[in-house]
Amino acid sequence: MFYKLTFDMDRIDEGIKEGTNTIYAEADNMDEIEYEGVKKGFFHNVILTPRTIRDWPEVIFYYSSKASGLESDYLLNIRSWPVVHVRVMEEFKKRGIRGVQYLAVKLVDVATGRVNADYVLMYVENFIDAFDLEKSEYVYDEEYDFYTFLPKKTYLNERVCAGYDIFRCAKSVAAVYVSGKIKEIVQENRWTGFCFQKTVDISPNKDYTSIVNDDY
Repeated sequence: MFYKLTFDMDRIDEGIKEGTNTIYAEADNMDEIEYEGVKKGFFHNVILTPRTIRDWPEVIFYYSSKASGLESDYLLNIRSWPVVHVRVMEEFKKRGIRGVQYLAVKLVDVATGRVNADYVLMYVENFIDAFDLEKSEYVYDEEYDFYTFLPKKTYLNERVCAGYDIFRCAKSVAAVYVSGKIKEIVQENRWTGFCFQKTVDISPNKDYTSIVNDDY
């Protein structure tokens, strides 16, 4: 089984009611970053292209402790980057999760000036042809070589995905997909902020999975 990894948005309303809402990194310095091969103002897209990351710049997210200073394990941020606490990184490394480069980010409290260095970006190195084009329904723009896959009619090919615990699909790079192993690690540690959208087997030989919006 594979899952689409997102931030657990449902916990926001619950957290506000219970007084346990966590940090929201609502601003950053990315529009000012100059990085080789990336047009200024578009640095936030650097994670969506397979590349060798060198000379990583100072990436800063900003939040206000007046709203909340409580840390989550998966950080809610304005760019929807997969940013996790260092304890997540350490456990993933310990458990043999490969295909991720961990890159430092700073979290700055605008209310106090305090710098939190406990978070890292998960740059997913695996860009694979995860979707089965024969089973999936999509629109292809030949001029821009761009695929638009239809919700609930998009299928993963488990034969291709089986060797990976974390990946992006080369033909639609926005989402991060993870294996059941990663979900189990998160649940075992009771980490906050993670949400896993299920995929459902639909063929008798279980070679394909359909992506649906069904959070655990």
